[in-house]
Amino acid sequence: MVESSDVQDDAGSVEAEGYQQELKRTLGSFQVFAISFAFISVAVGIFATFDEVLQTAGPVGIWLWLIAAVGQTLVALVVAQFAARIPLSGSSYQWASRLTNPKVGWWFGWLTFCYLAIGVVAVDNALASQAFMPLVGLQPDEDVARLITLVVLLVQTVLAVASTRLVSLINTVAVGLELALVVVVAIALVIAVAVTGDGSVGNLTSRGVVEHSPDYFTVGGGLMLAMLRFDRRAMETEPGEVDSFTG
Repeated sequence: MVESSDVQDDAGSVEAEGYQQELKRTLGSFQVFAISFAFISVAVGIFATFDEVLQTAGPVGIWLWLIAAVGQTLVALVVAQFAARIPLSGSSYQWASRLTNPKVGWWFGWLTFCYLAIGVVAVDNALASQAFMPLVGLQPDEDVARLITLVVLLVQTVLAVASTRLVSLINTVAVGLELALVVVVAIALVIAVAVTGDGSVGNLTSRGVVEHSPDYFTVGGGLMLAMLRFDRRAMETEPGEVDSFTG
């Protein structure tokens, strides 16, 4: 629960921006972190790009993530500065409106709405067709996947309308399990390498299947393609917004 003094301070800061705080703040720090983590999960970003990086740059390409992380940290600092100076709900709409004018903010707001609307449906459809249906033994069928997607969207809507705390609880448990599983998998891999003795430090600098590629270091070559994939995924998972007055 957010301390009352913090709420009062924040209320004063938003009132200075011409906004009257009306919604209650009921989410704690970890709950807010869990919502952001679920929306922009870095773990998912790494897993989603790892196979492509191995094919274009080899195992050594994983070190490119550190470079991408530095760049995204700079983006995060800019976002944090905006959030501190313009502490209002609305994210890109509010920021664009105040940095330029409300007309630009209107376009940013609608673009963000369309992006989020499409993103939620796409993720739910992937959940239905790529995870749920194979798990329960259903044959691939896009019509069935779409029906399941509609059901999932309905359940999500009901939960969101019924209780912010309930949604937060479910999300917090899911994120906790995800973090625990990532740690368990990492430890298990280290143990497996230590026990079998099949690991090699040289793998960390290997180009893998593209070892003898003549265009590895050229523009458009394997190394650059791997970097672009990391940057693209990092941009897709840049710091998301949790409405500070709905949580």
